[in-house]
Amino acid sequence: MKNRKRFYNNKKRNQHWTEKEKGRKIDFADKYIEGGTASDKFDSKRPKPTKNSAIKKAKKQKRLKSLVIALICIALIGAGYTGMDVYMALREGAYNPEKITQSEEAGMKDVSLYFSSYKTESMSLDSSVMLSSVINDTASLGFTGIAFDAKRSDGTIGYASKLASVDTFSALSSPASKPQASFKELLANDILPIARIACYKDNVAPKYLTQAAITTKKGKLYKDDNSNTYLNPDSDVAYGYIRDIITELSSMGVSVFVLCETDLPEDISDNYNDGFKALSEKLYKDIDANIKLLEEVDVKLTGKDAKTGKITSAAIKEEISKFEAIDKNKTYCIHTRIDNKVLIDQLAKNSITSYIIIN
Repeated sequence: MKNRKRFYNNKKRNQHWTEKEKGRKIDFADKYIEGGTASDKFDSKRPKPTKNSAIKKAKKQKRLKSLVIALICIALIGAGYTGMDVYMALREGAYNPEKITQSEEAGMKDVSLYFSSYKTESMSLDSSVMLSSVINDTASLGFTGIAFDAKRSDGTIGYASKLASVDTFSALSSPASKPQASFKELLANDILPIARIACYKDNVAPKYLTQAAITTKKGKLYKDDNSNTYLNPDSDVAYGYIRDIITELSSMGVSVFVLCETDLPEDISDNYNDGFKALSEKLYKDIDANIKLLEEVDVKLTGKDAKTGKITSAAIKEEISKFEAIDKNKTYCIHTRIDNKVLIDQLAKNSITSYIIIN
């Protein structure tokens, strides 16, 4: 029988087993050596190996890069919001919503109210086709408010009032047929409704309320050079009539009222407690609503160059520079025929921030 070849052979047997022992240091076993002081890697006493300085530097640069990118992103976002605020302020003319929101705490009478507006006919406030046209025009021209005559200088009333006194005097004339619905729609479109009130000049009510009118010593109605009659500022009945109109409009959604005709003619003014200040103080005290009363300051603006007779930016600027200074309780009522877009631009450039344009 043939011998099979073995996997192992005996040629080199016993040659390696007699060699001198060799070994190497094993770190994790050091603590098991008698008298040894080292510990394993989980031992707090074991000295920590130092990391490669190049790796540390790379990680530090990466963190710094991430921080710089984050700061740049924050700066860009902040710049975006700031830019949007500036754009909205320019786009919306002088209207400042932030000032209005402050009224929740301070009251509207104590804040400066900014708006750019023009006067529309009262009858256009119909909550229908005419109102839609007004809203579109307002947006396209860049105005932030719409003014209408609630009580005109001739004594007529420009909105569908339910006051008994208005009905008694038959004072309605070309009124806003649906004022409350129209005011709601204007506000929904970020348009401020502004009611103009001609206070004492009145050719309607004095005929029915002689006791509330200014009369001569002979008991007849006083008339100025243009045959206009006036309500008596010292009459509680006359004051109540004005107050009731403002209160009714306030309940319909109007919060800004521009008062005109608060001063009587010079020949009788000294005999009565007239004027915006006296009237507004009483109204603020008596009306339980958050409203703003403004005194109307009438100005005329032609914008025509003295030599050529043409409307120029320089001529407009010169006329605006002659406007009297106003405070937070006044607003300009600008009577002009200048194109609205041209005028709005010039008013903004000359820092006119509260006005009603009457074309």
